Amino acid sequence: MFPLSVGSFGANRLVHLMANRIQLATLLPVGAAIVTLSMIFLWFVHGGLWEILLGMLVFGVGIGTTYAAMPALIARRVATAELGSAVSFNQVLRTIGGSFGSAISGAVLAANRGPDLHASGSGINIALAVGAIGCATVFAALFIHLRVQRWGMTSRERPEPA
Repeated sequence: MFPLSVGSFGANRLVHLMANRIQLATLLPVGAAIVTLSMIFLWFVHGGLWEILLGMLVFGVGIGTTYAAMPALIARRVATAELGSAVSFNQVLRTIGGSFGSAISGAVLAANRGPDLHASGSGINIALAVGAIGCATVFAALFIHLRVQRWGMTSRERPEPA
């Protein structure tokens, strides 16, 4: 957990410095991409302690980036009177998402135990694969949302060429 905490704290500080140069709406999918890459890395490379520590450090960087960008985005888009509720709702959704992911991972690991009743290597691989696929799905949704938002108008709103 230490590398995750270091990565998260460092990224959080970095996002605050970069927010003047890079739009927060861009940093959100960037953070999701970093989380996705770290999960894919851990899925395929987790045999040594240094690999796990590196994967968790990078995972922390991604989490810190997204967790810093999202409340700032909320603060810029929500009425001041509703800010506390909106940020609290974000926290509730983060907690629910973490609980859901933990429950799925726990179920996968419990269903794939070795003879010594510990999680098997295949169970760990499946849990990491599920996490990587989930992260990739979130990244894809954020990336598509960003592209559509930047693209601006939908095809129905665009004027016909003359």
